[in-house]
Amino acid sequence: MSTVSLDRSERLTSRPAGPLAAAPADGSAPPGKPPPAKFGAIDVGTNSIHLVMAEISSEGDFRILGRDKEMVQLGKGGFARHMLTARAMREGLAALKRFTKMARLKGISRLRAVATSAVREAINGGDFVQAVRDELGLALHIISPEEEARLIYLAVRHAVNLGADDNLIMDVGGGSLEMVVGNAERPEVLASVKLGASRLAELFLKSDPPSEGELKALRKHVDEHLEPLITRLGARNFARCIGTSGTIENVATVCAYRRGATEIEPFMQLSMTRGELKTLLVELSGLTREQRLKLPGTDARRIDSILTGTVVLLAVMQAFGLSQIDHCHMALREGIILDDIARHQAHLQARAMWPDPRIRSVIQLGERCRYHRPHAEQVARLAVSLFDQLRDRHELADAYRELLGHACLLHDIGYLISQESHHKHSYYLVRNGGLQGFSEQEIEVMANVARYHRKGRPKKSHYSWRNLAREHRRPVRKLIALARLAEALDRTHDSVVDAVSCHADGGGVELRVHTRKDAELELWTARRQAEVFEEEFGLPIRIVPAGQAPKEARRAPGS
Repeated sequence: MSTVSLDRSERLTSRPAGPLAAAPADGSAPPGKPPPAKFGAIDVGTNSIHLVMAEISSEGDFRILGRDKEMVQLGKGGFARHMLTARAMREGLAALKRFTKMARLKGISRLRAVATSAVREAINGGDFVQAVRDELGLALHIISPEEEARLIYLAVRHAVNLGADDNLIMDVGGGSLEMVVGNAERPEVLASVKLGASRLAELFLKSDPPSEGELKALRKHVDEHLEPLITRLGARNFARCIGTSGTIENVATVCAYRRGATEIEPFMQLSMTRGELKTLLVELSGLTREQRLKLPGTDARRIDSILTGTVVLLAVMQAFGLSQIDHCHMALREGIILDDIARHQAHLQARAMWPDPRIRSVIQLGERCRYHRPHAEQVARLAVSLFDQLRDRHELADAYRELLGHACLLHDIGYLISQESHHKHSYYLVRNGGLQGFSEQEIEVMANVARYHRKGRPKKSHYSWRNLAREHRRPVRKLIALARLAEALDRTHDSVVDAVSCHADGGGVELRVHTRKDAELELWTARRQAEVFEEEFGLPIRIVPAGQAPKEARRAPGS
């Protein structure tokens, strides 16, 4: 998934809306709605077999219940003869047996298993499919290369806002390289090339470390097999390049450690540049297998294919003039889930395929935490309005606007844990809620705004503040001031404030509150937050009902 920097402009609607009503506190399905269906997807790949179990709501959304994988290396030893070895078939059956049992224990009502390159190309692939059916009662579907690419596209489109321009999506598997050209509307090109990392390692790398002749033959083979696809696509510029699969994740992880990362957390946004891959390839080419194992971030289970995977990635980047590849954590198995949703709930497909995964992820986290949706949306609406009207005063990049709105949607989710210190619990839930499509620092920005929407101010000794990069602290202090004003202006949680208008001059800011109801409590509470605003913006602020003649700011005692 691509990392979004904080200097990029992002759009937030003036009144964010969530897809679902909040669920009952006991976790049951809302009245009148069927209980969620449980579905399992199994991806029988050349390197590994994956299981993903999901709960699918009646609205077409899904959440992951659990996942597992085994590095069976089904294709190992059989690329030259196009045969699955007895060992591979035996271990593959054992893994599938364990996965089907796990799915039953989770209450999975439907299970779909698909097989890709290794089984598809093997002479005895049909024997393996039959053995799976006979021993486990499981139908294993061998899918075409184009279908494999289509399912990968569905997964990436769900996780990344592809926009209207062409994107290059690729998945370096064990047996094949799948490539997709597409945008948020449709995939234009679905292609597959037999350039899987394990296949290439088995066919070309015989020495340890590999000889110069082996490396030369490998690079020549990759270039020759990419040539028809390059000709087919022609000269074009891609908005971005997105990579998925274990091989790409492992290479990106090694690159992250080489940049200085000390730990790779779940949902961290991984990426790699062409320059990083060139440097890494030079180093890998001269290392033995044992030496490669010592590289920080290297997955021992992929030690034989990391070099060939790097060769393929670099060749693609050079062929299409790409400067960076961003990793997406969703892949073929999530694509199977999305395809099932579309097949069984076609009228809900558009909802399940929302083009913006960031807002979808925020709303789903809010719903899981039983957030008070009307209040959250009102605070977000007011905060974004204040941000827009005070641009000349805060001078913050537009990307902070989106993060402010998301943080306000989630500012009270800490109530799920406890009313006391709920703002601190909100920080923890935002930071660890599995938000998708955001960089680590974007999540920290949102989590800190939620953390300080009430009570104390940021301090260097606070764990939350230490996690926030120094360059974001001044902007976040201003976002906190805006969030506090917005929260105060919905003190009763009744959305009594219709709008706010800001009028700034050399003497300060006058904030006019438009309402047709009694908003005295909101006005009083907002004035108590005026000091925070004045400190961060360096301007006095007057908070008055719209239509009232300007007066001196009315401040609560002790504020």
